[in-house]
Amino acid sequence: MLVSSIDEYSGKSGFIMALGLILKEKGYRVGYFKPIGIGKYIGDKPVDEDALAVAETLKLEESIDEICPVIVDKPYIEFILSTDHIKLKRKILEAFERIKQDKDILLIEGALHYELGRALGLCDISVVSMLDVRDLMIVKFSDDSVIDKLLSAKSKFGEKLGMVIFNQVSGYKRSYLESLAESLLRKNGIEVAGMIPKDSLLAGVFLSEITSALGGKYLVEPKKDCIIEQLLVGAMSPQSALGYFRKARNCAIITGGDRSDLIMLALEIPNVRCLILTGNLEPPSIVIGKAEEKEIPMIVVPDDTLTTVEKIESIFGKARIRGEEKIKRIRELVESFVNLDRLMEYMGL
Repeated sequence: MLVSSIDEYSGKSGFIMALGLILKEKGYRVGYFKPIGIGKYIGDKPVDEDALAVAETLKLEESIDEICPVIVDKPYIEFILSTDHIKLKRKILEAFERIKQDKDILLIEGALHYELGRALGLCDISVVSMLDVRDLMIVKFSDDSVIDKLLSAKSKFGEKLGMVIFNQVSGYKRSYLESLAESLLRKNGIEVAGMIPKDSLLAGVFLSEITSALGGKYLVEPKKDCIIEQLLVGAMSPQSALGYFRKARNCAIITGGDRSDLIMLALEIPNVRCLILTGNLEPPSIVIGKAEEKEIPMIVVPDDTLTTVEKIESIFGKARIRGEEKIKRIRELVESFVNLDRLMEYMGL
């Protein structure tokens, strides 16, 4: 079964991790395959990070080169012009035949979005036909227009697409989707197998990712990499800030390094996970010492507060599923909000 999406960062990899773990626990021999990936250099070779994470989570025996046989390792247009498309298809088919041996189910991850690869003849629409598999669409419910995008995808996939799982669904939207499932989607040959709610933990970003994105340096290093679920800007008086800080969950406080009053207040709040100090301003040594005593990481970054917030917000919502805490959470959500029995029937299990 191919797992596709209509938009980027819809949750395909996390869903596949969760489903694969669930099926393995039920005794099925589970394989994983990603025909075409986006390369990031790890050492001296380009690797698709999502494919590597899924392979490690599911403890697969095959090499990453077999699991993800085609890697886009240069600008996309350059890749299109410099590769033999027929050889790419042959490479995918040969890897697919090897990977599926002795497996009860092969979970195939689609491209960044289902239309990527059309110029190569390798978009998800082409892949489901080439590999003769069914398609499951993971749809991130970003706004109501995703319904039109889903129906458009259905017109292109045809009978190969028969099931959808909505992801990141706000509570009040669930009832609308339940009505749509009966009045519109089912009439168009699409069955809704689940609606996974928004979850702040899964949307959160690891502190190491934030530090890297900001080009920051640690004044107080973390004991371990933690997940940041919320951002709060400390631009008010300590009295006004106190209420906001207490309501926050696993938050990062962004403020100037010259705001010692706010920093000292934040260091007393249990849900504050780190302090991000802007403008390359370092607080007095007594403040840094207090952060060390409380074991709360402190990062100094070069940009102003507004730019820092914009940079961090650009990576929220694109957070990858990494680490035991997130993997455990996505599995819980899939078990709670997806009709696994019906999904297994769809997969032929």
